[in-house]
Amino acid sequence: MGGFTLMEILVVMVIIGIIVAAGTLAMGVLGKDREIEDQTRRFWAVMQQAREEAELQGLDTGVFVSATGYEFVRLEPRLNEWQPIEDDRLYAKRDLPEGLKFRAWIDAREIVLKPEAPDWKLKEAQKKFAPQILVLSSGEIIPFELRIERDGAEAFWRVVSLADNDLRIERREKTEDWQMIMQTKPEEDEKDKDKNKKLTSAKR
Repeated sequence: MGGFTLMEILVVMVIIGIIVAAGTLAMGVLGKDREIEDQTRRFWAVMQQAREEAELQGLDTGVFVSATGYEFVRLEPRLNEWQPIEDDRLYAKRDLPEGLKFRAWIDAREIVLKPEAPDWKLKEAQKKFAPQILVLSSGEIIPFELRIERDGAEAFWRVVSLADNDLRIERREKTEDWQMIMQTKPEEDEKDKDKNKKLTSAKR
């Protein structure tokens, strides 16, 4: 039985190399997509906790979003200034992993995000800047949309706050419509919907 020629061995090695490279690339892309999902879920969870804390403490809180991170500040009523929140892990400054960036919309209008957050310990920053997202002491969050993109690619995950104070995670596949993944306000079941429709009809 004859052995393999050098050329045959080289061809096999090239094929194996291509397969390994393709697999590594696929794993890298999937890993980064998972990274975006993790960051989206993290922001949603932190916002939910911040809303509960603002309501419990009766203090207005804000979120300043930069292109690569976000930071919580709190309104000082006496001075009417936004000040940093120190020594609280919930409100710690958070940065996105390298290669990811935020895009934000307030009241359905996209806003320009600064490359970095200001130094909130400086009086000048407290007077000059204000957070884009407000978490009120009533537990309300102003309507906003926050997307995370990777290297300028189209975003497929977002966090949105709706007018009814529902805080959602939504996802889409390519050009499809956004689909709700998680929310803070439970959806009405079919019985409740039918009941509300009947009540509305009866009032008319």
